[in-house]
Amino acid sequence: MTGEELEAQKKQEEANEDDVSEEEDERLPFANARIVRILKANLKREHQVKRDVKLAANKLVGEILSDISQSMDQEEYFTLSIEHFNKAARKYKEIALTQKRIRRIQKVLEKQRAELDEIVTEIELDLPSDHATQQ
Repeated sequence: MTGEELEAQKKQEEANEDDVSEEEDERLPFANARIVRILKANLKREHQVKRDVKLAANKLVGEILSDISQSMDQEEYFTLSIEHFNKAARKYKEIALTQKRIRRIQKVLEKQRAELDEIVTEIELDLPSDHATQQ
């Protein structure tokens, strides 16, 4: 591709970021351009993000915030503090911790399986074979 073609492709991609109509943007919880910037900032490689992904991400973030808000609404206090927010958002923040725990457990189990396989192999080597006992 020539420099001009690359520039044209880049402009097209930027135009695609704003392909949400204003009417649709009004129904979304957040400004779609901001959601797209966050998505792209966290992608390590260059990707073109399709419109339905942008909309789904926007709606998901809105649903998460709605859930947190509903949880905070259960508080008896008139003034909500960061402690109330953190309590309501705990389940979303703990997802990464849970995934780390699961990976750690998997590694321990894999290590134990390898040790058990080694023990089984040693036992099989120590036992006289059926062939030898029949002679």
